[in-house]
Amino acid sequence: MRLHLSREFRFLNSGRDNQPSEYLKHFLNNQIRLFDDCSWMIWRKSVSSTEKSNGENSNADKKILLQKDIGSVEDLLEEFDCQWKTYVKHSYIASQQSNYIKMIKDQADEHETIVVHMDFAENHTLLSQNEIMQAHWTNQQATLSTAHIKIAKEKHHSLIIISDYLAHDVEFVHTAESIISDYVQSIYPTVKQWNYVSDGAPQHLKNNKSILNLTYHQVDFGIPASWSFSATAHGKGAVDGIGAAVKYRATRRVLSGITYDAILTPEDL
Repeated sequence: MRLHLSREFRFLNSGRDNQPSEYLKHFLNNQIRLFDDCSWMIWRKSVSSTEKSNGENSNADKKILLQKDIGSVEDLLEEFDCQWKTYVKHSYIASQQSNYIKMIKDQADEHETIVVHMDFAENHTLLSQNEIMQAHWTNQQATLSTAHIKIAKEKHHSLIIISDYLAHDVEFVHTAESIISDYVQSIYPTVKQWNYVSDGAPQHLKNNKSILNLTYHQVDFGIPASWSFSATAHGKGAVDGIGAAVKYRATRRVLSGITYDAILTPEDL
């Protein structure tokens, strides 16, 4: 359930026993009663009909899906109460991490520590204008790895690494670090430390192999580094904009209709 923490809800953080349902009940009027029917949308792990009939409760390999629940107003209030502690904890972690990342970006200095925000965009499908029907099943793709490098308050660089290696894994991240390191140190040789920032994707960023590579960062690239992982959030950052801008310009060029403007390989992109 996606809740929005407003000023009115903040009083609930003042005590352990405070529940949002007690606050929301004050807004119920004579036209809305606790046993009235209602429906709401909630994000939760999917459960197959077979598991329901067998009473299984396995959480392995479940997709998070938006689902519609139907019940009474009282059921909805109970759902608020069940989700509340998890939400408050997540909200606190997300806000503290956001404040910290903002602080280190404000303190970035080309003679001290810089901030390198990394991410992967969705693989870009290489299309051709007026392509034949069979081409739909044989389109090539390209990996887009984006980086926003904060050097100082008014100085930053945007990089994108395009490759035909489609796996988003630790090996690709390490290679991207090498490319970024060569680029940055060729322009700012006095930088003393890096602070990487990224989301917590376990496949290619937040895992034991990636952390092991981080401990060897000074050995591999000649400069020490730290890594800050952000909490799950709905917002978009600079790295998302870099990937979107490149995809947009590539698509616009293809849609121009000129045959020799077709982007057929990652190298063309």
